[in-house]
Amino acid sequence: MGKDRLLPILALILLFIASSSSVYVYATQTTMETLEINNQEYTIDQVFSIVRPRTSNDSQYTGIALDDLMIKTGVTSPETHTYTLRGVDGYEKTVTWENMQNGLLTKNRESIFSDLPKAFRIKDIVTIEVK
Repeated sequence: MGKDRLLPILALILLFIASSSSVYVYATQTTMETLEINNQEYTIDQVFSIVRPRTSNDSQYTGIALDDLMIKTGVTSPETHTYTLRGVDGYEKTVTWENMQNGLLTKNRESIFSDLPKAFRIKDIVTIEVK
């Protein structure tokens, strides 16, 4: 008799937890319509119209040079800053100007750095913060 009451209560608690976590993820998810660079918003098409596409050293990836992007978007003295790239999921990595000179931003919003490990490949980038 105790199991008959306990199972529906546990099922309701589990359903409540699942619903709450879904609402939380939806509420905290960032939009991918724009890309914020140095506190200015751009669409991915705008970014690709500002900077000429380039191919990586191994010819495996095509995108725009991150160093050119920082210069064209008005970052003053870009060599004196560090840059934090943040994905839609909150994953972020901070790189130096030297890394940015070896970096690409693909049309799929992914960072590719020829001089850094794969851990620095941020997918679905929504923010490039200049520090």
